[in-house]
Amino acid sequence: MGLTNMNTNRAILLTGKTGTGKSTKAKTLFDRNFGNDVKIVYANDFDFDVGSHPKEDGILIEDVHYKPQTDKIVSILRSYQGQVVLTSINEKSVPKSIRDMCKIKRAGSFNYLENEIKMIAPHSESPFSYERDTYSLVSDYLKTKDRDLVAELLLFNKPSDTQIMSWLIENMHPNKLLFIDGVVKRRWSQRYFYEMLAYVHNGEGLFRISMPKRGTYSKIPSLSRRLGVKNPKILKQLCKDEEFRNWAKTKLNNAECRLLQIGEKRTGRKKKTDPIIIEQKTIGEYI
Repeated sequence: MGLTNMNTNRAILLTGKTGTGKSTKAKTLFDRNFGNDVKIVYANDFDFDVGSHPKEDGILIEDVHYKPQTDKIVSILRSYQGQVVLTSINEKSVPKSIRDMCKIKRAGSFNYLENEIKMIAPHSESPFSYERDTYSLVSDYLKTKDRDLVAELLLFNKPSDTQIMSWLIENMHPNKLLFIDGVVKRRWSQRYFYEMLAYVHNGEGLFRISMPKRGTYSKIPSLSRRLGVKNPKILKQLCKDEEFRNWAKTKLNNAECRLLQIGEKRTGRKKKTDPIIIEQKTIGEYI
């Protein structure tokens, strides 16, 4: 293939998630002052004579992320004299041999499908998802004044009662939750629980959400079982005995020994702070 047949017009790879209008934006990248018939093909299934396609029209190759015919696409990128635009849902799924020959652009986050719906039905409502993770659900609970909506979100997501209560207790006065936690939870139906929980708060106020803290527990009972002592209180008494302390040190590491306040295990290794003892020779040893 001679240099005169090489493509000097670099291809464009347009990436973006489904619904971001990649195909619509891709068509705007062609020069519409000349050709009127952009050839649209799919990366996993196409078969046409690129030599007979006018270079003024351009070629649009869709869905390069899905099983692309890499050899054919690379051949088009090398030989076709017109503009080539490729689309993909992401960059990493495009073969490197294709990606290296393209100039990469992002489709952006604007939802063209939603815009087209607004043009057809200007009074339609924007899509709304009821799915929430725990943080988003708690945020909506604390800040949303429409309590009917909050009740619907709780009923849809059905968070664990212990989980949602542990989050709310960190962000609300406990008096608001006493009745629901002590009387309603697991005694009334689940629907009553979520609905009553939704209406004990009005959604007013500025909230900086605090996450629940992980509970702390003592390691003494676990150490007591490891040493064969059933009652942790008896373990404290046994630790006063020197013989038991020396035996316990053979079963525990230094951190556990410090926890029981029985001192650390002695090791044969010297510390940097240990004094260096130099034996003094007598005069007779020099004679």
